[in-house]
Amino acid sequence: MSRLLEDKIVLVTAAAGTGIGFATAKRCVEEGARVVLSDRHERRLGEAAESLAEVMGAHPVTAL
Repeated sequence: MSRLLEDKIVLVTAAAGTGIGFATAKRCVEEGARVVLSDRHERRLGEAAESLAEVMGAHPVTAL
């Protein structure tokens, strides 16, 4: 099975919550993308990065 976003970089804003931003980032990771997360909530952004690291095997890039 090919992964749709293999070798792509995806920027997801408002990704630190539990809503559509985080769900989008997670799905992009599952499809093979490298993900950059952005949000204005530093603590939640770190938590989201930790959560995605479990799926990715490495920490996504984050930006406030």
